[in-house]
Amino acid sequence: MTLPALPAFTQSPPTTSLSRRIGYDEARRLVTGENEGNLLNQTNRFTRTKLSSGQVIEIYYPLLAQSGSARSKRVSAPGYGVLYASESAFREATRPRHMLEELIPDGRGFIDQIPQLLARFEKRLGLRPGRLELTRTGLRRVDAFLRNHHVGHSTAQTDPRLFQEVTAVYGETLRRVGDGQWRIREEKVGETYRQAEPNLIISGREIKPWSGVIRALYDEDNRGAGLTKSFDADLGGKRE
Repeated sequence: MTLPALPAFTQSPPTTSLSRRIGYDEARRLVTGENEGNLLNQTNRFTRTKLSSGQVIEIYYPLLAQSGSARSKRVSAPGYGVLYASESAFREATRPRHMLEELIPDGRGFIDQIPQLLARFEKRLGLRPGRLELTRTGLRRVDAFLRNHHVGHSTAQTDPRLFQEVTAVYGETLRRVGDGQWRIREEKVGETYRQAEPNLIISGREIKPWSGVIRALYDEDNRGAGLTKSFDADLGGKRE
């Protein structure tokens, strides 16, 4: 499954609690006497080795660049290693991840908490409870907030609380205007993980409101496009 501009699943970088970056020399010492590359070997570039201790180590070799004469080379990037406590730790740290895994870990709980999330966002805007319009016109106020948010935040800075609040506002706006229903979809990611996506069913179509919020908050190519544009696309031009 893919979303416009952004993949739904990503290969996660090593999780710091499951791995430790070490220097190149230390990494080379750890594979002394071992069958280096017994899991993966790209000669003089990258190796992945399961050690006799049960740990897994990845070694990234120094990058060499031509310098001066054709026979002279210099190190353009130093080598290093990434050490995992075990093979299971390696698999967990590097497995594919759904983009909602950190942003909305519990899709069912998210739907149950929508009233509280709406109230939190109204407070964030300085509005009294119930004063935010859940209409296309109301989304313009949300878009104005997001434009101001972008001034002090990069698209790489994720904030699960804000994401959940905006998704609740956008999703409820779609649901009310489109006379839809929330529905959980269990999306399989990798071999064992399943992500509960809080989606909407409107006029027989499944809509993923969180994907529009991801574009609005974290997609550099769509930065500033706002949720009213997503609203029109998701509802096919239907207005409040």
